[in-house]
Amino acid sequence: MKIKPSTKLSLVCFLLLFVLVYSLSAQNLTVREIMAEPSIAGMRVEGEKLSPDGTKVVYLWNAEGKMPRDLYLVSTSGGTRAIILRNSDLPVPTRTPQPESKLDYGVELRDDFAKARENQLGNFEWSPDSKKLVFTHGGDLYVLHLESAGTSATSNRSEQLWIKVESSLQRQADVIQEIVKVVKAAGIQEREVFGKIADERSRVQKGMLDAPLGSNNKKSEGQKRTILSASNSLNASLERLEGLRENYPMLGSNEAFMKSLDELNGIQNRLNVARLDYDDSLSRPYIKRYTKTQSPETGARFLDNERILFSQSGNAFVLNTSDSTLTQITKEADPQKFISVGNITPNKAGTLIGYVVSDGSKQRQLVVPNFLPEYVTGGGPRRGWTEQKLYVTAADGSRDAPFEIKLPKPEGVSSFRRMVWTSDGRSLIVDRVDKDTKRRQLFYVHSAGAKDEKIILITEETDDKWQASLSIIFEPNPTRTGEFFFGSERDGFNHIYLAKLRANATGTGPTGAEPAASGDSSWSSDVSITQLTKGNWQVEWAKWVSDKQIVYMSTEDGYADRTFTSIFPDDPRKVTLPSPEKSMKGSPQLDESGSGEPRLLFEGSKWSVPGDLYVQKVCPLCQSRDLPVKLTNSVPEAFKLRKWTEPRFIEIASKDGKKIPAKIYLPNGHNPNARTKYPMVIFVHGAGYLQNVINGWNNYYREFMFNQLLTQKGYVVLDIDYRGSAGYGRDWRTDVYDFLGGKDFDDHIDSIDFMVKNYGVDQKRIGAYGGSYGGFMAAMLAARAPERIAAAAALRPVMDWKNYYAANPGYTAQRLGFPDKNPEAYKRSSPITYADKLERPLLILHGMSDDNVHVQDSIQYIEKLIRLGKTQYFEAMLYPSENHGFVRPESWTDEYERILSFFERHLK
Repeated sequence: MKIKPSTKLSLVCFLLLFVLVYSLSAQNLTVREIMAEPSIAGMRVEGEKLSPDGTKVVYLWNAEGKMPRDLYLVSTSGGTRAIILRNSDLPVPTRTPQPESKLDYGVELRDDFAKARENQLGNFEWSPDSKKLVFTHGGDLYVLHLESAGTSATSNRSEQLWIKVESSLQRQADVIQEIVKVVKAAGIQEREVFGKIADERSRVQKGMLDAPLGSNNKKSEGQKRTILSASNSLNASLERLEGLRENYPMLGSNEAFMKSLDELNGIQNRLNVARLDYDDSLSRPYIKRYTKTQSPETGARFLDNERILFSQSGNAFVLNTSDSTLTQITKEADPQKFISVGNITPNKAGTLIGYVVSDGSKQRQLVVPNFLPEYVTGGGPRRGWTEQKLYVTAADGSRDAPFEIKLPKPEGVSSFRRMVWTSDGRSLIVDRVDKDTKRRQLFYVHSAGAKDEKIILITEETDDKWQASLSIIFEPNPTRTGEFFFGSERDGFNHIYLAKLRANATGTGPTGAEPAASGDSSWSSDVSITQLTKGNWQVEWAKWVSDKQIVYMSTEDGYADRTFTSIFPDDPRKVTLPSPEKSMKGSPQLDESGSGEPRLLFEGSKWSVPGDLYVQKVCPLCQSRDLPVKLTNSVPEAFKLRKWTEPRFIEIASKDGKKIPAKIYLPNGHNPNARTKYPMVIFVHGAGYLQNVINGWNNYYREFMFNQLLTQKGYVVLDIDYRGSAGYGRDWRTDVYDFLGGKDFDDHIDSIDFMVKNYGVDQKRIGAYGGSYGGFMAAMLAARAPERIAAAAALRPVMDWKNYYAANPGYTAQRLGFPDKNPEAYKRSSPITYADKLERPLLILHGMSDDNVHVQDSIQYIEKLIRLGKTQYFEAMLYPSENHGFVRPESWTDEYERILSFFERHLK
């Protein structure tokens, strides 16, 4: 039989695909492959922002999976994505010139890896009209216009402006050559500086000499972008050329040098103007730079379509781009006295701004040495408690002094967690925690900062352990000034409650109505509160869709997944948004259009499918209810073709009658009744309050793949959400209070016993590993459970909780109280207390630049083991360039190759 050519082609394609799938599924992972950059799982999208009108999304990503990331724009209707900004489109921030050194060996501080991570794009915020993005780069303020300013210029006009750009570039190149000759003639030899300038000058000239590729015998946009990118790099090097005057004072009296330098500066100004004019002439996004200052600008956002709110030197400023006026809004910040301004919150109209002033003078400096430069340097953040005050001021600077909001005096340590303006822009809802993190109060500040200001306590809740972070959820009704919802764990799980203020009997409106006039302080202190959601599940995010509808994300359909649901406070309706399958959802954003079909942006993933962005219309009562639309595709095809060992999601009974959520990975062909028992490794997630037993992708993707590698080598892998983990309500969250390493430790012991009994695990060949809180638990298991743990690897572990109290007092005080008031809790919770009991191999791994869990924890523990004569029980490795979260693939590889080798030696 004769086979058609088309059939042959299809058969060949099928066979190639089969071979590829088989090779990927049969291929054994390696640590180096898991930790490589770019990752085999691809790069996740970051910094996504949904436009206020809901029509588009910007996000940061690199198609090659390498740094730096580019800025992309995509339509929420599922249109084609496009790069709208690259790092190379922006001026390279000035760096202090470094004298040339002949001792150019050893560790290169600014290698290619470090350079690729410098001055990354980020912190983009939309204008209310969804036409512009404000951001800071290199400490300076920029606006990216998504629509051309004025009318679109003709092609001829753009080309005329481009000719001016090239003319300025050519004259710049000529003057640079003259300056270098003058400097060399003066006997100055800066080979690195001169060589860099020569290379980048050549790149610019080569770009201008390249044959035109565009239409009408003109350079294409790609060629022009290449030239401008090379020009940006050249301009950065010129800063070093001008800086030679500081290193070589004799140049200041060199007439030829100074004359050429002045000419170069003039050319640079003309070049900047020519470039800006050229960008303005194109009907595409263009960038306008608004500042070039020594002190960096941060936290930029739009107050309206023309005014930008930002911070500089700790204080808040407003820049009006229409008339170039600059107004200083706050004056309290004083870095010398450790006074800072934060929680800067404008109302929707941009007329009033609330902010918090924090006195950090009693904080302590956390010293984090840097051992990599020629001379060891020390720096690090200040940590500890602050004293805070709340202020309101006018955004136009019309008030000479701000108005302090004087709430009832707090008890013990306190902090303002969040504040939100009501729909009329006159009143504030303020969330404060005090009584050493045990009490939460919600205040309604009516007419904040006005003569008729009135403070109403909405709710007060006290937890004898500590307040939940999820209770920070609260939002005012978009039209009803005296109505808002808030989150609370008062029934054991975080749920939504609706608060309604009542009008005074003397008010002009009926009970429950709005005050009659905007200046009428007719709210009473009588507040009605109604529970809107209920059940043994928790709400993790919620927003008003309209004044009659709320959408929330929760664990209602199972703790391993997330769902979105709409409720209607005025009636009993409740509708779950459609989804094609169960999955993990996170990072939700809702547009501000106020339309009948607002859009919801979120990240969706599954246990073996890395996260991508999705958008979904929120119209639960529409006849046609839309499924989520996928906006990004960040997962490489090769990764999708790999065959992964699917985890089993189970629950394990604890000795105190609770169910421990767990997922287990089993090696191929696992037989629980086999004569030869299996070795097992326990992965302990970090953070303490975190959920890892989920049907989704998260920051532990490397550990997910490493656990797959372990199953390929014949290990059973166990991963549990021990007591203290997120996702399971108040009692589970707080069961670790007063003893870290208490019930969470017992959960691991109970899980080990269950696995030995039911999954053929060899009790004599069980190991554990984890980082941060997971490292702490691994160290506790190694010392306190030698009959169950044969070996453990502790990554960046907390070894002494009084050290962590110094570095992060809020987290530690919540769980253990204060060291001077509860010393026994700190002692029994710290692995260093049990160092004398260590009888099993322990591998200690820690980044020396860690400013979260300081490396002193591991060093103190090592010193104690040495003094106890237990050197035969531990191995250690320190990573000089790494912080708490490792970034270099070489460090990740070294760390996990050591862990693998360690387990292979002690568990096989």
